[in-house]
Amino acid sequence: MAITSDDVNYLVYRYLLESGFSHSTFAFSQEASVHTRDYIASLTNTGARHESQAIKPSRVPPGALIYYLQKGLQYEEVETHTMEDGVTMTKCSAPFSLTHPHECVINESSSHDDQSDAANADKSDTSKQNSKKLNATANVRKEDSLLSKRERKEAKRAEREKKARKESSSGVATAMEGITTAEEDESLLQTASDVTIYKPAIDPARPVGAVYCVGWNPRFMLLAAGSQDGRIRLWRVPPDSSEGIMTDCAVTLDHANADEENGVTCLDWHPQGLMIATGSVGGSVKIWQKSGDLKHTLPRHKGTVFSLRFNKKGDLLGTVSADATVIIWDSATGELRQQFECHESPVLDIDWKDDITFATCSSDKYVYVCRMGMLEPLRVFSGHGAEVNAIQWDATNQLLASCSDDGTIKVWAMETNAPLFNLTGHKQEVFCLRWAPNNPSASNATGSTTGVTATTTLGFPQNRMLASGSFDNAIRIWDATSGRCVQILERHTLQVSALCFSADGCFLASGGFDNVFNVWRTRDWALVKSFKGNGNVFEVAWGVKGDKVSVCFHDGVVAVVHLAGLRDKQ
Repeated sequence: MAITSDDVNYLVYRYLLESGFSHSTFAFSQEASVHTRDYIASLTNTGARHESQAIKPSRVPPGALIYYLQKGLQYEEVETHTMEDGVTMTKCSAPFSLTHPHECVINESSSHDDQSDAANADKSDTSKQNSKKLNATANVRKEDSLLSKRERKEAKRAEREKKARKESSSGVATAMEGITTAEEDESLLQTASDVTIYKPAIDPARPVGAVYCVGWNPRFMLLAAGSQDGRIRLWRVPPDSSEGIMTDCAVTLDHANADEENGVTCLDWHPQGLMIATGSVGGSVKIWQKSGDLKHTLPRHKGTVFSLRFNKKGDLLGTVSADATVIIWDSATGELRQQFECHESPVLDIDWKDDITFATCSSDKYVYVCRMGMLEPLRVFSGHGAEVNAIQWDATNQLLASCSDDGTIKVWAMETNAPLFNLTGHKQEVFCLRWAPNNPSASNATGSTTGVTATTTLGFPQNRMLASGSFDNAIRIWDATSGRCVQILERHTLQVSALCFSADGCFLASGGFDNVFNVWRTRDWALVKSFKGNGNVFEVAWGVKGDKVSVCFHDGVVAVVHLAGLRDKQ
């Protein structure tokens, strides 16, 4: 057994990182040089240690420091209380602590015979306690990765959120034209026009909790919503506008497993609409038939699944997790096709370039482009100064956009390792981004070029419009052919958490931690629809026809906003 200072430093670094102590993590990583790839290489230097002992960051589980501290404390307890015969245990009722010296507290009235008779029972109890502690440690590891990307960000911004909630509860708000607002749920549900509320009947034994993700079936009028209770509900949405509250869903899929946390963090429909894939806090991935029948359970990941995507053909499913791995599955058979371990920290997003090539981003600050059958990445995009939250290929699959906690958006192309554009202007973390579809009539906006560094120019098609949402409460619209910021949308009063363009590019939907959902007309960037719920917005999604958009809230509500009337007025 060998323990080096590098081992200890890395475990401390991981503990700070997983606990959300971003400033302490940065300071410690700088002083101990943990953040550098040379440091990781030194840990895996076969000249310094045997290859079997080489540290691979992706194989160090979350919560490792706490786990080993608990194991050490348990060993200390056994060593202290075992008597000379090696069998009898002292009946001490005082707990062990990491920070206080142990002083035994023994019931003097107990006889030696009683102690001997209880020895086996004590050992059995100790074994059970150890098992419980191990299980608790596993749960802590899962909780360290948090339920969803948005909650992960919320935890990092706890103080800001606390202040924002105080302002919200005191009635501080910015007036917005056309917003439907209400102080109570019932008032909201009764007065919202052109909005249908989907909220399942209350189950006291298993509350819905937050709804983390929504997605429309590409062929059928089905809306899927994944929630904190481990269930995915498929709602049948009528083609015509309808108002009111819907409580009976068409199908309920139960992702829950008895031995893990079960909140559903992400979902994606198969391109043909016949299957849906779901990922959970516990790390399991499941593929379901549209009818609700379970097709495959894919339990390989050891941490929260943050994102999953079918490729365009639909034969492969890519999943990324807090365990720092990327796994590609055969969607028909459920077999693991290839596992990638390029990243050193939680992987936060994945997007397919084509049927065999995909990009991933991570809290390790890197973006990788990988291809099936290859062990090494095709491209390694570096340059972000903090974790990369989201990525997306544009409609032509030539440009890749990434956004980061460093407040920047970078646009990349496969022809060069350097970014084509470094888009700056946001004052805080950039959490989400979306490319507009290739639609020449989508926008004629013009504006400022401030804060853009262009490094190269390639002859890409015109009208590449990119939207970014930030924790500075602003949405910025960029022209990706020139790198100019052409519009700033500032109607949200708290962090922007979700963005989505309609399929024709005529509208942009946005959601934020101010509980507000907005629809913007891209022709002139007018705010044409706004709706306020009673919880943070986690995700927004457009229906295929573009006349409906869904939004899911932290309070368990899914709202469908009907926009046929707006389109008629265009």
